[in-house]
Amino acid sequence: MLKKVKATYHNGTFILNTPWDLPNNTEVELMVSCPSEYGEDVLDRETRKEILNALLARMRQTALMAETNRITLSE
Repeated sequence: MLKKVKATYHNGTFILNTPWDLPNNTEVELMVSCPSEYGEDVLDRETRKEILNALLARMRQTALMAETNRITLSE
């Protein structure tokens, strides 16, 4: 049986956000999906804005992006 469960990781233990009716010592398999591989500073709104602006600037410098802009503008 496969069910999606939300939990919080705290001090080396996964704590379920909602109770589950499982017998004690039931072995389960976890698949962990982390919100980000970056530190909290990257999640800051201003930092994200700077990263996105830098990414857009680099994309605009590539030939592919320049070609896309020409096609879009001529239509």
